[in-house]
Amino acid sequence: MTTIRAEEARLPRRAKEAVDRHERVVVESHGRPAYVIVHPDEYPDSGRRRGRSMSEAIRLLTSAATPDPEFGDDLEAVRGAVGPMPEDPWAH
Repeated sequence: MTTIRAEEARLPRRAKEAVDRHERVVVESHGRPAYVIVHPDEYPDSGRRRGRSMSEAIRLLTSAATPDPEFGDDLEAVRGAVGPMPEDPWAH
């Protein structure tokens, strides 16, 4: 996350007042939302750990159902139906 000082951004008074009331302020560019300004109390602490712990994720994955024996054959059939794979999958 990037942090800037308040004096580096010009925020209209009505936007600042809205943020002070814990309202979200949508900033538009060319008529489309570009970003949202929220009160710091409404934003999850960036230092707080998110998601699951690694041990919990591993436990969930190991308890998941395993694929049936024909799963690999099914994947090969799908790949064959699609045709040759490009050398660079990100190329246009």
